[in-house]
Formats: sequence, C-alpha cells, structure tokens
Amino acid sequence: MRKALKSVFYVVFAFVLTTSLALAASNTFKAKITGKEEVPAVMTAATGNAVFTLSKDGKEITYTLKVKGMEDATAAHIHAGKMGASGGVVVGLFAGPKKDGKFTGELAKGTIMDKDLVGPLAGKKLADLVTMIKDGGAYVNVHTAKNPKGEIRGQIK
Repeated sequence: MRKALKSVFYVVFAFVLTTSLALAASNTFKAKITGKEEVPAVMTAATGNAVFTLSKDGKEITYTLKVKGMEDATAAHIHAGKMGASGGVVVGLFAGPKKDGKFTGELAKGTIMDKDLVGPLAGKKLADLVTMIKDGGAYVNVHTAKNPKGEIRGQIK
C-alpha cells in the first residue's frame, strides 16, 4: 500500500512539474538574430539574441536584446512579418544613441505595454502582439549605420 501511495505521489509530482514548465515556456519567446535572415541576406559577423517574457497577467512583456560583434548599431525593433518577408515596425526596442564602433553585450532591455505598440498594432492590445508572435508573424531587426534597413534579423518563436 505504501509503495502504491509513493508511486501516485511521484506521478502527481511529475505532472505538476511538467505542467509548470510548459506554462512558463509558453510565456517566453526567443529570437536568434543573424544577417542571413535579413531580406535580402546581409554578410556580417554580427549576431544576437532576444528573449521576451510575458507577465502572468498578460499586461507587459519584458525583454533583453543582446548582440555580438555589432558595429555602429542605430536602432532595433520588432517588425510584423513572416520568415522571408519584410513588414512595418510594431514595437521599438532600441532608438539610440548610436553605439559607435564594435559592440558586444546588452543593446537593449525594457518592458513593452499596450501604449508602446505602433504601426499596424497602434491602438491594439499586447495580446495582439502575442498572437502575431505565436503565428510566426514577428521578427527582431537590428539596424546599423552600414545597413540602415537592417543588419541582423530573427523570427520570434
């Protein structure tokens, strides 16, 4: 009897742990950012990554954008657009001042709320951005002096 109770406890514990991890993962989105994802592709050694975490109440997204080997970064945004397609800016992530010279590290960190949505999402809710991300329709783009339309890009997943 005791062995059966122990087995039930382990099954319940495993279920709760798995469910908790799945829920936490569903609130976190990431982008691996490279020049080859730009449209058209850009030959660059620069790379980056971004992590976006939706709050439990769904009212804000915190983010961190890191780059490696980026030269003269001028701006970074979330754009609307599927893989291989360009689209308008929906959220600003970094607006300067320009990072002169080669830079590696945290380019931007912040919080996104309804009021921060622009372009096709202006006046809409953060839930609309989350839906766009989940549907594969949003990407991060980092702009530089040399590549003002974007030097590195990555879909948010």
